[in-house]
Amino acid sequence: MRFYFEVARTAYRRLVVYRWANLAGLATNIFFGAIFCYVYIALFRARPAVRGFDLRDTLRYIWLVQAMIMVVLRFSWYDLMLTIRSGEVVADLFKPCDFTWYWFSREVGASVYYLLFRGVPTYAAGMLLFGIGLPGDWVTWPLYALSLVLGVGLGIAFRFLYNVIAFWVLEARAVGSMAGVVAMFFGGSYVPLVFLPGWLQAIALLSPFSGMFNVPAEVFMGKLTGAELAEALLLQAIWLVALTLLSRMLTSAAARRVVVQGG
Repeated sequence: MRFYFEVARTAYRRLVVYRWANLAGLATNIFFGAIFCYVYIALFRARPAVRGFDLRDTLRYIWLVQAMIMVVLRFSWYDLMLTIRSGEVVADLFKPCDFTWYWFSREVGASVYYLLFRGVPTYAAGMLLFGIGLPGDWVTWPLYALSLVLGVGLGIAFRFLYNVIAFWVLEARAVGSMAGVVAMFFGGSYVPLVFLPGWLQAIALLSPFSGMFNVPAEVFMGKLTGAELAEALLLQAIWLVALTLLSRMLTSAAARRVVVQGG
């Protein structure tokens, strides 16, 4: 376990070097968060509440999702895919460690970095600009932490899945781009899931994508309690186990017949 901890720490330290890149990304998150907020402010002038969400709830949801995007589901993450195309993946496969956990550890380190230097500042900006505040019930904090950890795991497993497809598909970035759009939509990044039509919302809530953004956000806001909370956390855990096992199965299948492209 110490090896994987060191891998995670190295990934964290590598990202610390790129301060200006993080500041640019932070500005982007704040910009889009503000744009979304002004759109919903205009919409709520015609209707005071939607399915239990008032304007304050919606603004808080928007900033929570903006804060979690890079923590849970990084844009254009093709690191593993590029090593498969270049042939560098062969060296990773021969390392005296588990290939899947090696990459998972790298992404855990990156997620910790983005939580501290992107997630917290983004939500703080939302508090300053729109006065969204923090939930009054501090009991939600440990529950949110648990849900966020599960969401991060889901995001890592999902990214790993569409990257490992490069073992079979020469140009898999198109698959990755589409997968990212689907995950963002059904996770509640573009539109809060509570605003979707009933049938579409039901599909989204049963998908693994809801556990990436929507569930942690609603836990933080205190919208999920009792049996609903337990069911949401259980579904997150089930999807995390399922996606992780699928990742390992695909990796095992690919390792038996590796065709290196370009090297």
